[in-house]
Amino acid sequence: MISTVASTTTPATSRERESEVEKLQQAVALAAKIQSIVSDVLARHIGREDVIRATLLSLVSGRPAFFLGSPGVDKTGTVQALAGRITGASFYDALMPTVASADQLLVESTSIEETTDAGGAKQIRTRDQLGRAAAAHIVFADEIWKAEPRVLNTLIDLSKGDGVRHDGMLVKTPLLAFLSASNELPESEGNLGAVWSRMTIRVVVQPLDRSGKIGLVKARLGRDRQSAQTATSAQLTLNEVTLLRQARPFVKIPDDIVTVVLDILQELLDDKSADFAWAWADDRRFGRLFDILQAKALLEGRQTVGKQDLAVLEWLLWDTPEQIPVVKAKLAPYCRTPLNDAQEVVDTLLSPTGTVQTVCGGDRGKGVPAIQQCESALEELVRLRSDASDAAMQAAIDALTAQVNAKKADVIAVVTGAKRTA
Repeated sequence: MISTVASTTTPATSRERESEVEKLQQAVALAAKIQSIVSDVLARHIGREDVIRATLLSLVSGRPAFFLGSPGVDKTGTVQALAGRITGASFYDALMPTVASADQLLVESTSIEETTDAGGAKQIRTRDQLGRAAAAHIVFADEIWKAEPRVLNTLIDLSKGDGVRHDGMLVKTPLLAFLSASNELPESEGNLGAVWSRMTIRVVVQPLDRSGKIGLVKARLGRDRQSAQTATSAQLTLNEVTLLRQARPFVKIPDDIVTVVLDILQELLDDKSADFAWAWADDRRFGRLFDILQAKALLEGRQTVGKQDLAVLEWLLWDTPEQIPVVKAKLAPYCRTPLNDAQEVVDTLLSPTGTVQTVCGGDRGKGVPAIQQCESALEELVRLRSDASDAAMQAAIDALTAQVNAKKADVIAVVTGAKRTA
């Protein structure tokens, strides 16, 4: 009898595993398209990669995201542009202070019907047609902390992702991502605190710096000169987003990653410069950290969470802005990868005041040590490439290697007098 049970259950388990592997492989294959979408949106929404990445993480993980930033930093526009790259996706956004009731948030229209009861008496009934936020795949609640209390209760329902309550019934919605924004943080008590605790992804959106503002002007000029947007813009379908969401739980989380996350939490708890007791006490948030880590790996085309994914914890482990520098400092040692080290090697080699750049500026007397430095850097890049955990990281190190080889050729050319490098 035992052998019979084993023989009937094993093939089913095997088929399920094959389905999981196939689904994960299909989802990983979408990474190139996703990166193309990110690049396209970023070209028109300068400096807003964090908003784009956080929105994608919310879409794939199903966890809510919150953007803290002053008016005019292009939060809504960036999210709307990304939503426009998902074929068939419905996007709802509203300023919450202008939404007076839950019905205004959920009800598209109301019809009046006249019916007759069993005794022949006529009755008037109203029937609500749900739409708006109830029919949206992506909801963006701007100025969320200024929402009316009853509206806030509905937003709490939406943020859970299970549906919304209307007329005493739980109504399923097609929601994929619940996003919100404000230029301030809420009080920790009451419904505001309840909503805030559910905002798993928390991103501070800063105004553009000087170089970003220059890029913004150039991007605007470029748009004005274009007669029409290119027709080859990359798009994700709703089916592909669903595939990503279904595949996300199958992304592997190595034991050492769990250990590192616990170590980081413990270090934050032990740090006396800020109060991180809440982060350790919130078991719900702890579990959801790994949903986000899986989503990040998947979006970047990887089937296993790695050290490079830990950087996203910067968005997940703060409760007040003052805690962010502390979180960054604790994360830094854990997030280093061969690519970080490779970039540091190249940055050091090509320092504006370094030997290599001095020779490229025309000082032939330092040619020999400059060539030696290039060769040492190339040897180190070869070693780091062998330590890289995935193809994308190896490709990035290859690009840095090509950069060093090109600079070495420039140095040799200057030394031999073949050409002068500007």
